[in-house]
Amino acid sequence: MDIIQGRCDKVTNLLHKRELERKSDIEKKLQDKKAILAEHERIEVFETTFGEKRLEIENALNLAPSLSTRELPNHLDTIFKNILNLQKYGASSKIFLRMYDVEKCHQCIHDLTTRAKDLEEKLMPKKKFGFKNKSKVVAPINGHSKDVVDYCSQPTFKFDDNLCGFENRYGETLILPSSEIYKKDVRIRKVENCVIKLYGTPSTLHLNQLKNCLVFCGPVSTSIFAENCTSSKLVIACQQLRLHSSTDIHIYLHVTSRAIIEDCSEVLVAPYNFRYEGLDDDFNNSGLDPEVNHWSTLDDFNWLNVERQSPNWNILSDSERISDWNNYTLPAR
Repeated sequence: MDIIQGRCDKVTNLLHKRELERKSDIEKKLQDKKAILAEHERIEVFETTFGEKRLEIENALNLAPSLSTRELPNHLDTIFKNILNLQKYGASSKIFLRMYDVEKCHQCIHDLTTRAKDLEEKLMPKKKFGFKNKSKVVAPINGHSKDVVDYCSQPTFKFDDNLCGFENRYGETLILPSSEIYKKDVRIRKVENCVIKLYGTPSTLHLNQLKNCLVFCGPVSTSIFAENCTSSKLVIACQQLRLHSSTDIHIYLHVTSRAIIEDCSEVLVAPYNFRYEGLDDDFNNSGLDPEVNHWSTLDDFNWLNVERQSPNWNILSDSERISDWNNYTLPAR
């Protein structure tokens, strides 16, 4: 009897084990099915959200040609910012997307960016500019006698009353007073080893091909665009900042929205500290809020990891910040 009972127990245990395995297999299949359904739901949510954001950008691109030249800088900057946010959204969703979806997302971002840049070039082309000969006075810069150009006496730009600036300068102190730049576009191009001081409230500021320069600027009503700059310090205030293809740049920044960098490296930021008589009035005239400053938050077009900060920029340490610009001299290069 003991033998028969033992065999029965063995069979019962075997049947119980098989029943447990069957239930476990059913539960696993059920969980897999739920996971697949959840994955599909996440993809559907992504496709819906991505599509809505893409459509918003496309509508903004379609609207751009109908806007005035004063509205365009802010509108285009918003478009670029939204493209960056869409790019980050796609990157953060990559963990559950199919390879096809990832490639489709990348192509969409590329097409929107290309279209936005083409539109910017078409609607806001970079104007060629030049300057009449000016009288110069001599003053010491970095311990040496250098030309100092003062543009107070007469209008400096000979092609367009709404555009002024400097081009092809070396080793000078270049100054534009408030009366010369009020609500104008200021462009500075191909300048090396120069100190540039812009007092007042320009509409926009374009910086291109600056090397070893120190730029001071009062509050800019809309945007600052800087590209191809190296080994320079920018003390600037604006609504929006875009920095492209630049390296070794220290920015003392006041920006009321988020700044954008692309193809940049060794960018360090600190709070804006340009001080001059009439600065408070200039902030008021520019429309910038002096109490709102997002200087410590930059968006990098080349960095899609949403969990880690881009290695291309950082906060300038307190010990490296320059507090007294009157005693600062440009390094010899």
